[in-house]
Amino acid sequence: MKILKADQIRSWDQYTIEHEPIASVDLMERAATKCFEWLDDHGWFVHSFAVFCGKGNNGGDGLALARMLAISGCKVSVYILEFGHRGTEDFQTNLAKLHLYPSVDIHFIQDENSFPSLTKETVVTDALFGSGLTRPPDGITSSLIDHINNSGCTVIAIDVPSGMSVDQSSKGNKIVKANYTLSFQCYKLAFLAAENAAFIGEVIILDIGLLPEFLTSLDTNFELTDRPIIRSIYKPRNRFAHKGNFGHAMIIAGSYGKIGAAVLSARACLRSGVGLLTCFIPKCGYKILQTSVSEAMIMTDSNSSIIIIASETEVCKIL
Repeated sequence: MKILKADQIRSWDQYTIEHEPIASVDLMERAATKCFEWLDDHGWFVHSFAVFCGKGNNGGDGLALARMLAISGCKVSVYILEFGHRGTEDFQTNLAKLHLYPSVDIHFIQDENSFPSLTKETVVTDALFGSGLTRPPDGITSSLIDHINNSGCTVIAIDVPSGMSVDQSSKGNKIVKANYTLSFQCYKLAFLAAENAAFIGEVIILDIGLLPEFLTSLDTNFELTDRPIIRSIYKPRNRFAHKGNFGHAMIIAGSYGKIGAAVLSARACLRSGVGLLTCFIPKCGYKILQTSVSEAMIMTDSNSSIIIIASETEVCKIL
């Protein structure tokens, strides 16, 4: 799976809009529908929802999802972070649609006094900021993120947890701590950074139907090894093939008290598909390797505790 930068994700959206073709607001509807279906499939409809929205397209996703939840009979309250400007065109379209459902309570957050009281039974949906965030949250936004994080509620983030950058480190940022992150189409690099582990929760990648030919033609710096990649390089072997046809590897590893490194390396090498394997180890590891990795051939150094090899020439002589 290719891992894209934020601008590449936006380009993929735009490519799909132009070539499917599909209106951007309808693509937003498709994304919200996938989130709605995930919530339905996992039994979340028994809860009430508090949906927090910014005025960008991530907020538009949240509004569309809130409408779908309301239609399904869920109790939904929407809280929109208000900075005195209009939202994006698709946000405004979804806000107008939501006003047609009076069962949804819509509130505008202008200061900390507007923060709602949240009970632990409420599911918080974070749609404040998506992958387009360009700077760390501050001011009222930072305080709102603290309010959500201190609520004790289950938090479901749409696309990425608000405050998290897709392309660079978010260390030191105020970030929504999500229990689940419902992201779209592909993994983001941010989901693979150890420093973000406390904020992303369980990551679920939802296929929203972006056109695959765009991704095929795109060069990326990072890829996540997944089943499609493995299938593309996997070469089935003839059931009567000879081990001599698949290469001879040599592992030089281990010392007294650290023969486990040789054992793990040997098992990994054999699992990767090598035909023949020779392990060159100190004498102290002979019985351990012969017992634990019986498929490997074992050669020992003259030294009992460590390996002493003076040059590459000596390595070649071993084989």
